Order: sequence, then C-alpha cells, then structure tokens
Amino acid sequence: MNNTKEIVSKNTQVSSRQQTYIGITKAGGDILGVMFNGALLTFYVDILHMDPELFGIVMIIFAIWNAINDPIFGFMSDKKSMDNRGKRSFFIRFSSPIFFIGFLMFWLASPSMSKAAFFVFLLIALFIFDTGLTIFGLNLSAIQVSQTTDTKERTKIAIIASVISFLPVGIAAILPNIVLTSNIALIYIRLIFIGMGIISVVFMLVGSFKLKELSLEKEGIEPLSIWPAIKETLKMRSFLTFVLVNFMFTAVSFNIVAVMPLYFKYVSQIGDWTVLWVSLPIGLLQVPLYFLYGKIQNKIGIKYSVFLITGIMLVGFIGLFFSRDIYSTTLCYGLCLWMTTFYFIIVNPMVGDIADEDELKTGRRREGMFFGINALITKPASSLIVLFFTLIISYFGYNSELDVQTLEAQFGLRLGLSILSIAFLVAALIPLIFYPLYGEKIAQIKNKLVLKHNNEQKLLSDIKTQKEEELC
Repeated sequence: MNNTKEIVSKNTQVSSRQQTYIGITKAGGDILGVMFNGALLTFYVDILHMDPELFGIVMIIFAIWNAINDPIFGFMSDKKSMDNRGKRSFFIRFSSPIFFIGFLMFWLASPSMSKAAFFVFLLIALFIFDTGLTIFGLNLSAIQVSQTTDTKERTKIAIIASVISFLPVGIAAILPNIVLTSNIALIYIRLIFIGMGIISVVFMLVGSFKLKELSLEKEGIEPLSIWPAIKETLKMRSFLTFVLVNFMFTAVSFNIVAVMPLYFKYVSQIGDWTVLWVSLPIGLLQVPLYFLYGKIQNKIGIKYSVFLITGIMLVGFIGLFFSRDIYSTTLCYGLCLWMTTFYFIIVNPMVGDIADEDELKTGRRREGMFFGINALITKPASSLIVLFFTLIISYFGYNSELDVQTLEAQFGLRLGLSILSIAFLVAALIPLIFYPLYGEKIAQIKNKLVLKHNNEQKLLSDIKTQKEEELC
C-alpha cells in the first residue's frame, strides 16, 4: 500500500502552469455561462416583455437539441486521437467562436418583435450558443479530469481554476443583478453584455492555445463505437446515481442565478448599486472558502460533501422564502451560492472517479462520453425548472409591465425561487444515498488503476528498449 501511495505522489502531480492555463480558459467559458444563466430570463421576460410562458416553452424545445448533441460531441471527443493540435484542446479552440456568436445574438433581440419572431430568434440563438457551450464545456471538463487519477489532485485543479477565474466571473455574476434592476437604456445593456462577451472569448482562446494537454489513455486502443459506448455508460450504477443528483443541482443552481434579479427587484425591492452591496460580501468570502472546500472534501470525501452541501442549501432556501429584510436575504443568498460553488468544484472529480472505475472495466478512457451523457440528461433540468417557475409566477399574476408587483405575484416569486428549489434538492437525496464510489471502494479502484498504468508504462519501456537493442 505504501508503495502505491509513493507511485501516486510521483505520477499524479499537475504543474502550476498547467493549472493556470486551465483556469484562464475556464474563466472565459464561465463568464458567458453565468451571464447566460443570470441575465437571459430577466432580459427577455422583464426588459423585452416576452411572454413568460412562451419563454418557458422555448427552453423546453431547446432541450431537445441538447438530447441530440451532447453524446455525439462526447463520442467525437473520445474518438479523436492525440496529435500536435491536441485532442480536447483542439475542440475547445474550435468551439470558442461558436460559443461567443450564440451569446452575442441574445442581446440583439428587440422589444418590438412579434411573439413569433421572439420565439424563432431566441431558439436559433440558443441552438448556436449551446453547440459551442457543449463542445467547449465537456472538453474542458475532460482535460481537467484526464491530467491525473488522484481525486484530491483533481479537486485541487478545480479549486485553483476557480480561484483564477474568480474575479472576472464574479464581475460577470454581479452584472445581471445590477444592470437588470437599474433604469439603464437598452442600448447600454446590450453594450455591457457584448463587451463582457468579447473579454470572455479572449480568455478562452489565450488559455486554450497555451494549454499543454496531457492524457491518461493508452496509445493504440480503439474507442468503443457510439452505441456500445452509450450502453456501457448507462449500465454503470455510479454514473446513473451521479447524473440524477447532478440533474437536480443543475436545475437549482440555474434557478437561483436566473431568478435573483427578479427577487431583488420585486420582493426585496432593491436595485441599482444596492445589489452590489449585497453581492460584494458574498463574493469576498468566496475566496477563502475555495480552500476550505478542498479540506472538507479531503476529510469526508465527495459523497458526504454533497450531503453537507444539500443540507446547508436547504437552510438557505427556507430562509429566502421567509426573509423580510436585506440582512437575512444576503445571508441566505450567500449560503446557497457558496454551496452551489462547492458542489460544482467536486463535479469533475466525481466524473473522474466514474471514468477511473470504467477504465478498469473497459480498458478505455471515456471522459468525453461521460460528460456528454451527463449534459444530455442534466441540461434539460434548467429548461424544466424555468418552465415550472414561469408557470408559477404567471399563475400568481406576475406582470412585467408593472414597476411594483402585487403581493400575490411577490408570493409567486418566493415560491418559484425557494420552494421549487427545495423540492429539487430533496429529490437529489434519494440517488445520492445509493452513490457507490466512496470509502474503501474508491480507494481500491485508485490503487488498481495506478498499478495498471505503471505496468503499461513498464511494458512500453521494455518494448522500446528491446527495439533499440535490436537496432544496435
């Protein structure tokens, strides 16, 4: 056992430079992602006055495209062989401009559009945006996982990348709450979001071109064809339980980010720069918490970390439902955001553990397929919770034309933000109980995998030495 630990410590370290470039690339993608999550619903429903139910229907139809593209792009990522252009990094560079173009389109819609024009325009923009997002996101996640087999090192990569991306992504996260609750002209709203989009694509391209890609996969191994790859993925208990948990957390994380601008504006009745003073302490406390997350995960493991996260988020959402002052709102909002961040830091290490277990069964590295199927199942979660939310606020009489909502509409906003999120979190606890990769089982998987990789390296070294001797 001690020998195995020595091997792990020598062969699973990832350089600081590598982690830095991963962080820069991640920052670019996350800028677009958090502004999409935090601004799109409010921009279209409250600023452009698109019908809320129509917006929800668009999101559901859009989810069908996710069901088609995610496993396909994941399979393509796994299938591509490593060359001088890279493997995952090649797809990141290719998808970044597509990602940006789709994001750019969101802010070009006009309030004078008809219902049909709104519907078609938003759907096209979403299709383009998600194509870039899917290719970019699953390949960046796969790169983070494929650097090492050590769960602690994978968590460290995620934490360092998050710290590097903290400032630009933090600004991008706060902007929707400030811009969309202020009386800013539409042209300036557009310019602010487009400007942030330009910054993001620069981050993505600079980071990905500097990134030196590593891979755990063995050379010469043919990937599974797409249907056997999907079948093997869906047979794994560890993956199925993980993806059900992730579905619920994806929905909840989207809900809190997308709905808070409306909550601040109509329930807390604050806007402009007051929102900044609410968000600033939450953001400042996030930095030291990143390192606390790593210590907690190392101490209690991934599975029990998710139990802890769920419990604290339940407290936060209950508080948001009953909150009647800005101080309790800030605290409860902070609890939900901090725990959401903690959860998404450990998502990639969870998928890495699943890919490690799978390699012992199939002999292949299939991170792309795992992230692809995960996206297929979880991305519709955002559309589903948006549909539920828009139905709830419509039922309680929300009217985007009003500067002050009725008490019934405010109750609908509380219900749609808090109770809806609580229902999804409680549902996440059921599959989490059955998630198998923790404790002694995951330790055994890691030990077997390290020995397997070292035996393969020794075999390749022996073959190379033999060929050199024959030439001599």
